[in-house]
Amino acid sequence: MNSFPPVDARNRLRAFVTTPVRRQTYRNLLYLGLAFPLGIAYLVVVTVWVVLGIGLSIILVGIPILVALLVVGSLLADVERWLAVHLLGRDFDTRTRLDGESARARLVSALRDRRTWLALLYLPAKFVFGVLAFVVVFTTLTTGITLLFVPLYFNEPGVSVGVLTSQQSGLSVGIVTEQPIELHPALQVGWNKLLVGLETVLTITTWRVQTMPDALAVSLFGGCIALVGLNVVNWLARLAGWFTQLLLDDGYSVVGM
Repeated sequence: MNSFPPVDARNRLRAFVTTPVRRQTYRNLLYLGLAFPLGIAYLVVVTVWVVLGIGLSIILVGIPILVALLVVGSLLADVERWLAVHLLGRDFDTRTRLDGESARARLVSALRDRRTWLALLYLPAKFVFGVLAFVVVFTTLTTGITLLFVPLYFNEPGVSVGVLTSQQSGLSVGIVTEQPIELHPALQVGWNKLLVGLETVLTITTWRVQTMPDALAVSLFGGCIALVGLNVVNWLARLAGWFTQLLLDDGYSVVGM
């Protein structure tokens, strides 16, 4: 019986462990870092433009505004394709001309092209992805990096690092206060002119890191969390690249990318 793992398993393990030393990891991290602010900007632009255009369409002023939104959407789609090409290594096919000889014919062609609407759909969807990336990735990396450098500051005056424990809420690791923490969650539900309430008290105690061996153990744990976080970065970046190519490939490019 062969006791060695399959070559594919070894390659996957090597790829998992070497994630911090690959340049593509930090390109992916930059891409995801830009996803949140860009997603907010796209959501605001599309929402305000659509609401303004529909609201003013009664007096015909909104129609040019909605047409301008198509142009702006194509420009922003070019930005997203550029980011995916240079940071994620994706490749896109684009078109620089719309069908039709006159401006009206080209406008009708853009309105009939499903890629025009897919680009507008992609822009607000970027906000959802940006929030997911911010919460999952950067929370994980912040926790991991904080614990990784625990040996450098665990014995600083006024700083206490340890494990927060509670029978009701489980445990977590981080910088803790000098005194036990008390939480008072409450739930109140109104039903048939009655107010039903439930309140409990959660007391959280701490196990403090006071020696260098304990600090090194916590640092090792933090390194594992950071390693997992960087692999999540790569996984989310691949997902983002696939989603971007699905919606923006073969689209109309204003700048001729």
